[in-house]
Amino acid sequence: MKYVDINEAIKADGLRIVIVKAMPSAWGIAAKAMIDFKALDYLCAHQIPMSDNPELLAWSGTNSAPVVAWNDEPPLNRWDDILLLLDRLQPEPRVVPENPAERIEVFGIGHEICGERGFGWNRRLGLMRVPEGEEPGPFAQKYNYRREEAALANTRVIAFMRELAARLTRQKERGSDFLVGQAVTAADFYWAAFSNFVAIQPQDVCPINPAARPMFENTPAEITAAIDPILIEHRDRIMRNYYKLPLEL
Repeated sequence: MKYVDINEAIKADGLRIVIVKAMPSAWGIAAKAMIDFKALDYLCAHQIPMSDNPELLAWSGTNSAPVVAWNDEPPLNRWDDILLLLDRLQPEPRVVPENPAERIEVFGIGHEICGERGFGWNRRLGLMRVPEGEEPGPFAQKYNYRREEAALANTRVIAFMRELAARLTRQKERGSDFLVGQAVTAADFYWAAFSNFVAIQPQDVCPINPAARPMFENTPAEITAAIDPILIEHRDRIMRNYYKLPLEL
């Protein structure tokens, strides 16, 4: 992996990924980890948080990361499109099972973590939540912040974590360390990255912008109380065995 300027990434051939600079943006962290797991050659560039990123926007149609591009194919921003590209470029080791039942489970869990109204979506809403009577800031407006959705965010996060913990418990009883089947899948990569939205890893493992760390450490007490230890045990095991640590942000 090589870090390059965004303009160099745009002009390059091969595989490129754009991630949020020095932030625990889990969509990009998980995608990059799966690229590394598959031992694909790639270039990495940065999206600068709270900036216009005009080059990225003109190229990809979005001012958000991650963006993943292969040769002259259209750049991708959606988690599932990126996932399918990675398995197309390097089928082994797989992150999406060939078994149809397990494949359905992986995409279902993936959506509930990465997709709209999923775990990451709701945690982001919680982080952006503004007091009654105040107007949402630019970051909230970027993601179409709605007060009624933000009010439900913590409840949805807790419900998801309880279901995920129950699944991990069932899997452990079957002799599996993974969310689906008997091998690592994209679901495991996603939870490992997204868990930082409720239990941020220490700075020597997840070296984020120090100015942003207090925001991620300020997890609501009701969410912290709902974190089953099996969720963090799983995160730490997946990170240790399948991620490059410290995380490259």
